[in-house]
Amino acid sequence: MSAKKTQPAVAEKPKSYGWMSEYVDEHSLLAASRKVRDSGYTKTDAYTPFPVHGIDEALGIKPTILPFIVLCMGFVGLAAAATMEIWMNAVSYPYIISGKPMLSIPAFIPVIFETTVLFSAFTTFFAMWGLNLLPRFSNPVFTNPRFDRVTNDRFFLHVDSRDKYFNRESVRELLAGTNPESLEEVVEDSTPSKFPTIIWMGLATLLVGSFVPATIIANMRASNDEYPRWHVFFDMDFQPKKKAQSTTTIFADGRTSRPQVPGTVARGQLEEQDPFYLGYDPTKIAGITPANKVLLVSSQDEPKAPSLDAPVEDEAAKPAKETEKANDAKKEEPATTAPAAAPAAAGPNLPWVTDFPVAVSSDMLVLGQKKFEIYCSVCHGVGGDGDGLVHRRAEQLQQGYWLPPTSLHDPRIRGQEVGNIFFTISNGKGKMANYAAVLTPKERWAVVMYIRALQRSRNADIQDVPVDQRAKIEEVKKAD
Repeated sequence: MSAKKTQPAVAEKPKSYGWMSEYVDEHSLLAASRKVRDSGYTKTDAYTPFPVHGIDEALGIKPTILPFIVLCMGFVGLAAAATMEIWMNAVSYPYIISGKPMLSIPAFIPVIFETTVLFSAFTTFFAMWGLNLLPRFSNPVFTNPRFDRVTNDRFFLHVDSRDKYFNRESVRELLAGTNPESLEEVVEDSTPSKFPTIIWMGLATLLVGSFVPATIIANMRASNDEYPRWHVFFDMDFQPKKKAQSTTTIFADGRTSRPQVPGTVARGQLEEQDPFYLGYDPTKIAGITPANKVLLVSSQDEPKAPSLDAPVEDEAAKPAKETEKANDAKKEEPATTAPAAAPAAAGPNLPWVTDFPVAVSSDMLVLGQKKFEIYCSVCHGVGGDGDGLVHRRAEQLQQGYWLPPTSLHDPRIRGQEVGNIFFTISNGKGKMANYAAVLTPKERWAVVMYIRALQRSRNADIQDVPVDQRAKIEEVKKAD
């Protein structure tokens, strides 16, 4: 029994991808391109060593859809940025910055602009790849060894076999009629199409490794560590500067923030004898005790302890009658407009201003509300209850050393004279900084006026209601 003969394998003929003609100058290429275009072929391409003016029109290339795609994605970026800022600043975490409204479109413009440009740039890059069917690791035109001169001094025109009017012989005759330097058929690349395994393994390793930094960062954000974080940029974490409340070895008192030089007065601002700028009457200052003098100095200049060398004995030796006269003068002063619900807060017992040195008006109240919401509400809260955003954030952190801001409705605060509150705003108290540098005296009095309005609104009685409206309130109270 004879064995069967094995038939030899027949090599498949390479697949044709069209025809490519070669030219020595751009004029011949343009003429050939117009001839191919007029014949109805659309899947064509030209390869040149430098840009050739008019080649798009000669090939019949239509305008690309890329600008429209970029325009749409630019609007998407604009909408995304606007939505993000409106949600973050006006809804999720409302925060007044520099007195601007919660929904401030002009303040949002920089981020909106940058996001629009970012979306447009990335869309241009990736859409260009997609429309050009990139990346392509192999192109059949590279099978022509003469094609290497396209980067030097030759011009090539390719008619793709995927064109709906493509006919092998017709295209060859058409290109031959353009007098090319050479005319060759483009066939598929015969090199192996299998992607190298080593490259796949390398890409997979990079992909898995890319999750490591993200995992480490997520773990650091979700956990507590007894060691400080790892600093990537030391210049941002350890800047050569001193913060306002930090200590320093440069000065003898160890403080970084330097107080004003005692006795220094800016030109035209010698206002030390005017209660409008002080909050108390300096002409009655002789009636206070030596200890309160020290508190006054420490509040205005430096928060230092009383000196042991201070001449306390001489002051204490003054007759007791002067002290009694000062107390009598204090009693004869007009009563404060605030309800005396509790003793005044601890501090220097100065002859405080009891009546506003400026006219009480709706404009002043509006000014006071505006400045209060900018500078005071972040800690004291919009309603003055000591529940501002800074306080709420500190409570969320629960770091253990936060002291809640004082409620302005505390009887201790309501019992203070208006001059005492003005003095605290001007000079600061405890952890509260002074606001004399950012608020003019008029603005500080306006803030005090608004604080009194807040306190009055929370502690009003029937006598504060206009006579013609008291009956309505009594009816509501009876109904309740």
